[in-house]
Amino acid sequence: MLAGNNRGFTLIESLFCLTLLSVLLTLSLPLLKFIDSPAYSADLSAHQFFTFIEGEINQSLKVISLNNELSITDPDERLITISKYNDGVRRQVDQTGHELLITNIQNLTFTQKNHLLTVSLVLKDGTTYEKVLYLPPQ
Repeated sequence: MLAGNNRGFTLIESLFCLTLLSVLLTLSLPLLKFIDSPAYSADLSAHQFFTFIEGEINQSLKVISLNNELSITDPDERLITISKYNDGVRRQVDQTGHELLITNIQNLTFTQKNHLLTVSLVLKDGTTYEKVLYLPPQ
């Protein structure tokens, strides 16, 4: 009589497990698309936009808000304008170039009062973001 080795899996058992695993994975991958995870990309884009504006203002020599357009004079005496353009916000240097800072916006307003600049941003889905920035003395 032959002594059996009971400490391992047979080839058929291994193939059956691999087949079952591949079928389960194939069926479960489309279900992962239906899991609702919160979308933070709009929040991150708005905060990144405000951080960028704040950095530009902190390095500026002069800041003027006029007709919902922000004009910033940088240390190299270049005129940087930030304004709404179609459904985005663009940045231009000396009225040339076209750098999009954020897209999918409905409205952008700059309100300057004393040494404070209020930036309001309304996205196309209606979400409103607002940031109050301190303007350094000029």
